[in-house]
Amino acid sequence: MLSQFSFSNYKSFKEEAFLDFMAEPVKDNEKSVITDKTDGEKFLPVLVIYGPNGSGKSTVLEALGYLRMRVLRPYLISHMEDHAEYTVLLQKGSGMEFKEKYHKSAAQCGELPISFDVMFRTNGRQYRYQLSCVHHEIIEENLYRLIIGERDAEIIFERSTEECVLGTELEGVPVEKLKASMPLLAHAAINYEIDSIEEVISWFLSIDFLDYDNPGMERQIFLPKTGQVRKRMLKILQEMDIPISDFRIEEDKDGNIENVYTQHLLENGDAFELPFEEESGGTRKIFSCLCEIMDCLKNGTLLVADELDAKLHPKLLRYIIELFTDPRSNRQGAQLLLTSHDIATMIPEVFRRDEIWFCALSAWNASKLYSLISFKKENGQIPRNDEAFGKQYLEGRYGADPYIRKILDWEEE
Repeated sequence: MLSQFSFSNYKSFKEEAFLDFMAEPVKDNEKSVITDKTDGEKFLPVLVIYGPNGSGKSTVLEALGYLRMRVLRPYLISHMEDHAEYTVLLQKGSGMEFKEKYHKSAAQCGELPISFDVMFRTNGRQYRYQLSCVHHEIIEENLYRLIIGERDAEIIFERSTEECVLGTELEGVPVEKLKASMPLLAHAAINYEIDSIEEVISWFLSIDFLDYDNPGMERQIFLPKTGQVRKRMLKILQEMDIPISDFRIEEDKDGNIENVYTQHLLENGDAFELPFEEESGGTRKIFSCLCEIMDCLKNGTLLVADELDAKLHPKLLRYIIELFTDPRSNRQGAQLLLTSHDIATMIPEVFRRDEIWFCALSAWNASKLYSLISFKKENGQIPRNDEAFGKQYLEGRYGADPYIRKILDWEEE
């Protein structure tokens, strides 16, 4: 379960951006929050980021993906022969090239560290992992663990350019010749069996990213592995009013999928098939992500989705969101982090105020990230939980103006 994530000097974000999944003490949709029974701490099942194009919404998600692949890439490469699915993960992260990602609007940022700080919970423990790099070389890397319910955290390791302090679990691990570009977390995971390291790596592995700014995602189909999942998937499609009663997979002699056909029922009971590529863009998109959404809900993991609302009717988007905010469908504490332009779902019935976040770009070309619950209006008050959030947003009342402010003059001279 993701608790908090922050980063700085990454692409359009010069100063620290802070994302918080810990629920504020407000009465909005209280039944939807995820409660850790160990200590009673409350967490958000969903967090959505709004803002104009170019404001930095996707960058927030990319920053988390960058940190994840920075840690996982060496581990995935070293275990590819034993785990076929790691090849798929590497392919999905292939676009995450480790170029110089520092903030470009200020020249001095090129010599400042790109920093990440993530805190999450798994298996009754809370971890905090920090990583700072300059020109791909790690200048600081720390990992801490807290047994939930206890007061004091313990050091797993603290690494800087001057020294490396190892906790009890890592005693005896040689780090003198560790390359400056190699995360100690990945090095320890590759070469040793250490409980805390394996838990952290497993959490990073469990995060699923869906990038719908990439048209190729809609051509990827994740099909059910069991009949029970297939049945549940078809039921969800029917609840979404998508008229698909079944689907058929066509394979070649080697077992490779050649095509997928969807089955539709007419009012008279007759059925006909359509090749998957002839379905609408919205239907193809639902197929491309529904199995992953179901896996996330089943396992209680984090799903990160950029441009999830693209090509989806607002009712379909709301249905997906409510799969996470409804405790009856989200029994394992799954979380959804998404970007959106859809105003129809920006209402109190769908989101709590602390679940709505905004990105805005300053006059100095630097992005800022903030939540609706932290925003102060002209009268000094925070937005009420009965406001028309979408209307206020469209009017620019929340600081992240979604309108194009300048229209180019294309008249010929």
